[in-house]
Amino acid sequence: MLTISHTNCASTGELLDRYLDTLEFYGFDPADRVFKERKPARAVKLLGNPNLALTTERKLMTATRGFVAHGFNRHSRPRFVYQLEGSSSKTSSLSLHAIGSRSAIAESVLIAVLATLARESGLSSYVMHINSIGDRESSARFVRELTSYLRAYINDMPGYARDDMQAGNPIRAFNRLLEKNSEIAANAPSPMEFLNDESRVHLRNVLEYTEHMGVPYELDTTILGSNDCWQHTTFELRAPDENGGHVVVARGGRHNTLAQKSFRVDLPVASAVIEHEVHGRTRPRRRSFKEPKFFFAQLGPQAKMKSFVVLENLRSAGIPIRQQIAVESIGSQLKQAEEKSIPYTVIIGHKEALEDTAIVRNMHSRSQVVVPLSNLPEYLKRLRIK
Repeated sequence: MLTISHTNCASTGELLDRYLDTLEFYGFDPADRVFKERKPARAVKLLGNPNLALTTERKLMTATRGFVAHGFNRHSRPRFVYQLEGSSSKTSSLSLHAIGSRSAIAESVLIAVLATLARESGLSSYVMHINSIGDRESSARFVRELTSYLRAYINDMPGYARDDMQAGNPIRAFNRLLEKNSEIAANAPSPMEFLNDESRVHLRNVLEYTEHMGVPYELDTTILGSNDCWQHTTFELRAPDENGGHVVVARGGRHNTLAQKSFRVDLPVASAVIEHEVHGRTRPRRRSFKEPKFFFAQLGPQAKMKSFVVLENLRSAGIPIRQQIAVESIGSQLKQAEEKSIPYTVIIGHKEALEDTAIVRNMHSRSQVVVPLSNLPEYLKRLRIK
């Protein structure tokens, strides 16, 4: 759990002020506002009985139920939302969700935002620990091999791990053996050994985005959770603590399996959960939303790679902007800019990404200019004050 003493903030409220400013810049909307835009929630019955071991997974189960109840599985456009939840008088949590995208861009947005949040709160030595358990086929192969391996040592296991194995939860048994630094866990098979070609491509894309964003990371095959929850990427953001160990700032990943196992619907979701201390002022300041004057659109893999750096430069310069980086179609992105009546659109395609330029289009007159990325923040500032 992240404590206020780990940060440069004086209270929980100050921490959340910084966090929510960053989240809203990157296109995350509060879940309650998004829910109000949609039809009233329908009753959703739990159709499966997923075996969940972690508190984070149970939080994500509740969130997934809400997304299914509000019909996100029938909505084609990806959405980014956040939820604030008070767990107790001493702890609270902030959950980030990228809904409706199967692309590695969903996990990458979460990783980029988490790294920015860490920097904003004074955590300079953070490292993102990343693992992949692959798609359903890959993870099933891994679990079979892990189960066979652990059964061979079942008589040598501590009682708690043996109980987990007998309850049919080898992942939980493995995690608890890891926590105790057991030699059994140290020699267990790695999930990355069982990734199929599609899963390897997905992981490679996540890592390429992470490297391009300059986020320090380590591959860590011990970042696991319940098999009934996760798919493809799992990660933890860690920062050093004063005792020479580390604090887990956030944990998350892609959990498409939750909706499939629990509600029999196809709903791709990647999420991250930050659990933090409640200290001093507990609530963020009252927020008022004003539609920005700029919309950022991109087309193609090179442009997506460049997008994270461009967006972070604009955020640092204090220029609010709307974007839908998880949307592939440039037409769909420009349509949203028109629906929101946003006067200017910043566009980066393949050519612009290679030349380090952007097109700035006036959405009313359809006139446009090409601006070097190094001059983009200053140019947009001049447009904003007209």
